[in-house]
Amino acid sequence: MKKKILLLLLVLSPILAAEAQYFRFGGKAGGGVAGASGNDAPSDQINRYASIHVGLIAAYDFAAPITLHSELLYIKKGLTYSTYDVNPTEYYSGDLRLNYLELPLLVKYRAGGLFAEAGPYLGYLLSLNSDVSRYNSSSAGGATPQVIGPQNFNRNQFQAFDYGYAIGGGLAFENGFFMGLRHTGGLRSFSSEELNMRNSVWQISIGYLLPGVL
Repeated sequence: MKKKILLLLLVLSPILAAEAQYFRFGGKAGGGVAGASGNDAPSDQINRYASIHVGLIAAYDFAAPITLHSELLYIKKGLTYSTYDVNPTEYYSGDLRLNYLELPLLVKYRAGGLFAEAGPYLGYLLSLNSDVSRYNSSSAGGATPQVIGPQNFNRNQFQAFDYGYAIGGGLAFENGFFMGLRHTGGLRSFSSEELNMRNSVWQISIGYLLPGVL
């Protein structure tokens, strides 16, 4: 019995070597557009605004052509209020920026120089910046809306954690560089108040992975 097991291992050893498992590390950066979705994020009152991201990558090639791919990213999300109705007589206008530390955990499938990826992400709200003003929309005689004042948001009005899905694809090159397009969508409201508003981001990235390490 022992001889049979030893013989089997000898036969399989070239196959196992060909399917060697590697860790790879690298980094990425890019831009895109961020916005919001949900029942309380009407598209005619909320616009997208420029988003950036930068971070580190760890990848594990455990069963070619499949890779387990994780990232640790700093990413700017948020939205632009166009004329967001607060009540019948007032509205918001301006930019709300939400700065997250984000951890996507993705399964990546590679075919030649192309790849597809999908999986969940978890984000933590680091800080926020608000350049939002409150306006009176009921000025008499159709006069220009009057600025009531700045709308000062604070962290207590937002969930500390965000989670959702990521799906995308791109091109990977033999020298370690890659280009990718990804969409991430929140599965919970980022507002801690009674509002249904979820993060939505489109990203374009460039990055580099170091050669594999056993």
